[in-house]
Amino acid sequence: MTRGCPCEGSPTPDVQAPQPPNQNPMKKLKYLLLVPAFALAAQVAHAQDSAALLDLLVKKKLISSQEAEGVRTELNKEYETTAASKINISQPVSQIRLYGEGRIRYFMNEGVAAGLDGGDSGQRERFRYRLRLGADINFKDNWMLGVLLETNNSARSANVTLGENPFFAKGTVSTTSVVNGTSTTSGSFVTGINAKTGKPISGTALTGVSATKGAVVSNVNFGDTLFVGRVFLKYSPWDWLTVEGGKIPNPFVSTRMVWDPDINPEGFAEQFKFTFGGGSHGPSGVDAKDTKVVTPPAPGMTVDVFANLGQFIYQDVGFENTFNSGTGPFTTTPNSTDRWMLGFQVGTKVNFDTRTYFQIAPSLYSYTGGGSTSAGPFNGDNALVIVNKNADPTLVTFNQTGVNDLLVFDVPVEFSWNMWGQRFSIFGDYAHNFEAATRAEKAGHPDKTEGSAWQLGASVGQTKKKGDWELRGWYQHTQQFALDPNIVDDDIFDGRLNMQGFFVQGTYMFTDAASVILQYSHGSRIDNSLGTAGFGALGTAAGFPLQSTNLVYIDFNLKF
Repeated sequence: MTRGCPCEGSPTPDVQAPQPPNQNPMKKLKYLLLVPAFALAAQVAHAQDSAALLDLLVKKKLISSQEAEGVRTELNKEYETTAASKINISQPVSQIRLYGEGRIRYFMNEGVAAGLDGGDSGQRERFRYRLRLGADINFKDNWMLGVLLETNNSARSANVTLGENPFFAKGTVSTTSVVNGTSTTSGSFVTGINAKTGKPISGTALTGVSATKGAVVSNVNFGDTLFVGRVFLKYSPWDWLTVEGGKIPNPFVSTRMVWDPDINPEGFAEQFKFTFGGGSHGPSGVDAKDTKVVTPPAPGMTVDVFANLGQFIYQDVGFENTFNSGTGPFTTTPNSTDRWMLGFQVGTKVNFDTRTYFQIAPSLYSYTGGGSTSAGPFNGDNALVIVNKNADPTLVTFNQTGVNDLLVFDVPVEFSWNMWGQRFSIFGDYAHNFEAATRAEKAGHPDKTEGSAWQLGASVGQTKKKGDWELRGWYQHTQQFALDPNIVDDDIFDGRLNMQGFFVQGTYMFTDAASVILQYSHGSRIDNSLGTAGFGALGTAAGFPLQSTNLVYIDFNLKF
């Protein structure tokens, strides 16, 4: 059977006329849909990142090579109009993660004095801010560079007090007048009479002394300056080993009783981790002082066994072998050595299921000899301390920073589970200084040991997303010769030892990034014949004896 065609009177077979190449309506529609789809992707990634997907579509014969080239051309045109096209990242970089935090804090800290100044009190209220900007730059072959910029040059704080530099200045310098030279004046006067001539004999004498004054810088308030809070290199050759060096994040599982979370130690660390069972849950990581991030676990029970080692340069003394002073061979200067802090930790985390785990991480911290101000010997007292009759006054030096005779064994532990739709946790920490008796004796207190510290607390809730909340609290007891006074959290008991008390904290997430945190702590002195070693935010002299402390923080945080 034949059908009519446009050519009247000319019969044709029942066959459609051939289509020109690449003019199939469905393919053309598919091509038109691919271009805007890939162009949208190009807003967040360069067109080259889509090359693999285009090649796959060609291989699967979903589009032709000509269509793929057309999409690439359109992607390049779209990409050249974006802001991202103006940023050129070197080829070795595989990924860059940017993060940061802004904080406004209300701060109130007060203390009641002890000893000879007993009964007196001091209080400080202020508003503070904190800024942190960081980047983790991942390279090919498992290398990473980490950088964190933050306000404040203190190791234990990144907060800056508003109004501390008058008249909205970004920084101030204080000077003190000093005498940098003297000059003399002289005059003539009669010293006697010549017996032969009868004439006066004159001489000269010192008639005056004047001093020339100058000024030296006595204090620099860095104010709004940004400092390098963290900079380190990390290498992970295998999934069970990480090595890093520089100014690094704290590699140890710890609590705020032993380590201030703001501290980034300087030196080197090695971390090992092996997982047995259905999959790795990964040890929970602590981010700053108020959030906890738990890696989503795999189904089934697993056991993580890990080890963390640290070699930290506690104090560099400069020249170990110093040039002789003076001009002769007998004016030699003794050699000196740096002081290192060494940490050893072996722990395990048992993940019973996806929401329940138990973690214990015994640690040992020791210190090498050397250093200057850190060499000690540590005392922890103050001139206002009323010591008992057994004390040796010749050894009461008021040193607050010495880390002599410290061999601290620390055992942080935590059990966490889900119940009634909320996250629960019980945690604790016990620390003991094996050399506390020697440390106490060198401090002038041969009848003391005071070498233990412990913490016990609980929490309910979590802070991951909008609407989340958490309540957290603990009781803490830290004896005078138990811990390193330079690294304990200065937000608790004003950073003092020989104190005990409680700490409570509540957090609410307004959004996924914005939160409010309320904190309160109260501490009191344990042994009234010892000082409260250390120093904090009350502005007192180091070791100033405190009978009690109170602290209130209200933080508004915004993180990304």
